[in-house]
Amino acid sequence: MGTTAGRMNNQEFARWWVRAWSNRDVDAVADCFAETVRFVSPRAAEVTGKPVVVGRQALRDYWRRAVAGAKSIEFQLDQLLEDADGKRIVIVYTSDIDGRRKRACEFMQFDDEREIVAAEAMHGCLLP
Repeated sequence: MGTTAGRMNNQEFARWWVRAWSNRDVDAVADCFAETVRFVSPRAAEVTGKPVVVGRQALRDYWRRAVAGAKSIEFQLDQLLEDADGKRIVIVYTSDIDGRRKRACEFMQFDDEREIVAAEAMHGCLLP
């Protein structure tokens, strides 16, 4: 369990994940994902032209492009949901990017080594 996720429980991981994004630490976040991860996101479609990103390096590259244009990023953890064995979680959070706030969630599935092998991001409408 060499990944960041492998060294903490799901609640600790969710809090760490929000802080890492707020600090724009794309590399640390990407390192929690398996080499062969499959990530689905409407934002990926906007940035890369495709809603599905496959592979850790491709995910890292997408995120670097996505955050490059943002002046400020702040995520706030709202809730963590998890299945009985803790291998599937949903991080529900409020995203504030350049003053544009919206509710979002990320579904993540861990393998036995606690690397994320599948994930999907969903974004809500803008909040007042």
